[in-house]
This record gives sequence, C-alpha cells and structure tokens, in this order.
Amino acid sequence: MPQAKAVNFTMPVFPYDRWGGIEPLARSVRAAEELGFWGVRLPEHIIMPVRPDAPSVSTVWYDNFVLGAHLATLTERIRIVFSVMVTPYRPPVQTAKLIATLDQVSKGRLIVGTGVGWMRGEFRVLGLTHAERGAVTDDYLAAMRELWTSDAPSYEGKYTRFGSIAFEPKCYQQPHVPLWIGGSGPAAERRVAEFGDGWIPMVGELPGLADDVARIKAAVAARGRDAEALDFAYEVFFGEPDPLSLVARAHVTGNQAGERPAAPGPEGTPEAVRELVHRYAEAGFTNLGVNFTWTSPDDHLRNLHAFANQVLARL
Repeated sequence: MPQAKAVNFTMPVFPYDRWGGIEPLARSVRAAEELGFWGVRLPEHIIMPVRPDAPSVSTVWYDNFVLGAHLATLTERIRIVFSVMVTPYRPPVQTAKLIATLDQVSKGRLIVGTGVGWMRGEFRVLGLTHAERGAVTDDYLAAMRELWTSDAPSYEGKYTRFGSIAFEPKCYQQPHVPLWIGGSGPAAERRVAEFGDGWIPMVGELPGLADDVARIKAAVAARGRDAEALDFAYEVFFGEPDPLSLVARAHVTGNQAGERPAAPGPEGTPEAVRELVHRYAEAGFTNLGVNFTWTSPDDHLRNLHAFANQVLARL
C-alpha cells in the first residue's frame, strides 16, 4: 500500500457576511499563510434567493475571480481554492479565460474545485436549466480542457462549439490548473476519472469515504492515469462546528441535521483532531478544510492561531 501523503490544510471564509469588508478577510488570509495553512477555500454563489419560509444562510457573496486575484497579489504562497465553482453558471470560453488569467496572476496557486450546482432559484435567476446542469458541466469541462491544452483549440459539443481560434495565455500550471471534482455519487466519481485531479465530497464518514477513495483511484488507474497523483479533500472540525456552516450543508443535502464528518473521542479537541487527521491521511485524503465557530474577524484570527499552535505544530 502506498504511504499516506502529508495532509495540507485550508482555512475557511464562510460566511462572507461576518467579515464586514475585504480588508479583514485579507488580513486573515495573510495570517493563515504565515501560520502554515496551504490554502484558502472560497465558496460560491452569485445571488441568493430570499424566501420567508427558508431564510438565507448568507447574503454576501463576492465574485471569486476578482477576490482571488486580490488575495493572490497580497500573498506569496497560499493557494486560492475554489470550493467549489459552479461550472454551468458561466460560458466555458469566458470561464477558461478567467481561470487561466487568475492562474497566471497567482503564479500557479489556483485550484479549481468544480461542481454542478444545486440551488434551483439561482439557476432560474441566471436563466439556466437546472435539469441539464450535469450534462452542461461535462461539456464545459471538456471544452475548457481543450482550450487550455491545444495549440489550435477545436471543440464540438452539445452546449458549446468553437474552432479556428487562438486561446492565450494558457494556464501557468501545466497541462492546466488542477480540477477537483465536487459532489458525491456515481456522476461525480465518473467526472473524477474523466476530468479530475482531485475529489471534494460534500458529506460522508469514515470508513465509507475510504471506500469511495479506493474506488475512485481504481477507476482512474483503469483509464491509464496516475491515481496516486490525485488529491482528496474534506473537512475537520476544530472546537464546535460553526452552526451556520451546518445549516448550509443541510440546505445542499436535504439533511436537516446537517451531516458532518465524525470525530473520535471528544469532538473537536486538538487531540481528537490530530487523530482524525491521521485517519483521513490513511484513507487517502491529502487536503482538509478547517471548520470552527467564529463570529468576528478577530475571533477568526484567534481560531487560526489556535489551530496552528495546537494541531499544525504537533502533527
């Protein structure tokens, strides 16, 4: 069995409402870089439908390409992780250009988590078809990969087509930015095998997730690709989970309890988190987002320092 890779950690920014502006958020990202965090995860919505029977979990949502470029210019090492970009929301040629440009701006520090999306109201406002979002995602990913890797891009798909064009610059990272496929189930696993450089499941618990990782690696290897080069990302809770993040998770999954990864022993203690990190590493996970309760930018900074001192420094 291959030896488990070292696990990298990404800091949370959700919900954007609590930051009170860009500068406090940027201050935490700069601190996370100095503390040894590998990346910052940027979630995505473009608009948030407002309904009296289903209160919004968050109303502030920045454009992640603009925000990511700003954060990249303020930092030197930390990765910008889209977790996840909703692929059907933007035409693929324009999206490929945005991604390649941000990868150039960040000098290869962009990771694109990609998902099909779920919020029907958001699709409706954007004038998009919710029912075909999976097929659209497959088409767009294939088209973008063609733009990033071909000297003479040409593509004929159901939802997009192009030819006789030049597309420059390419991504800073070669052959293109890493694509981490978001979601769970057969469709997401197929996308990992076909397009993905990594996988971000939405929910699950060990050992079930370990079985999923093994199955995905086998499917990737069957296509002649290097399964050990894949990244697998998930989430651990430090202290008490943030209640709003659990509500957001429940909205996506339909599970009103808000499914979450289980921790051994007293949940969220530094000792339990360190043990859980080792278990995820053994299961094949290479990247873990850190979830903690916070209410203000200063509170967020305190949690970053606590995690760095009590977990990162002792792994």
